[in-house]
Amino acid sequence: MKQADRNARTKQSIKQSFIKLIENKGFSNITVSDITRDADVSRSTFYVHYTDKYELLTKIEDELIMNITAALKNNLKEPLSNDYNTDRSAATYRVFSQALEYVDSERATMHALFSANGDSQFFSQVKNVVDNLFTTQLSKNNGYFVNDIPIDYTKEIAINSILNIVRHWLDKSNPESPDELANILMRSRFMAPHDLIAFN
Repeated sequence: MKQADRNARTKQSIKQSFIKLIENKGFSNITVSDITRDADVSRSTFYVHYTDKYELLTKIEDELIMNITAALKNNLKEPLSNDYNTDRSAATYRVFSQALEYVDSERATMHALFSANGDSQFFSQVKNVVDNLFTTQLSKNNGYFVNDIPIDYTKEIAINSILNIVRHWLDKSNPESPDELANILMRSRFMAPHDLIAFN
């Protein structure tokens, strides 16, 4: 086996153990010894790749942010639609679908980092990425956030609701497929809270 392949396998093993330990013990309670013991690697091997658990966390999060950003940017080249009944090949649907496909492929990692045991700042990092990309694209399409209420509240409602739905999806033991959740997100964008409640 080539050295590069061995390094990749070692780093993957360290990552898997790290994520499992975050779920079980919480990031603040994890030691390097915990990680190396679970991953069955020596401390010296760990330190070849990472300075400490904080650098390991940063590298994992940076890779996630980079790939989420790429998934969103790849589908933000066309104008976004404001009609959830449009064809699923439309840009708005693809933005949700492709990003969710990636999140699903990293489900265990995303779940651990979003959890109470994970990194409280990671949710904010993802939120900032979504905020910046959508605000930029909205401006390019001559769109804007309405100011019926202060803009900062409008953006909190729009962006937090999406991310909290995704976090709920990550928490489910029997989740919908990324495609199904993309459809839920598409429909939810065009429903006011009062549309979700009915009385006889």
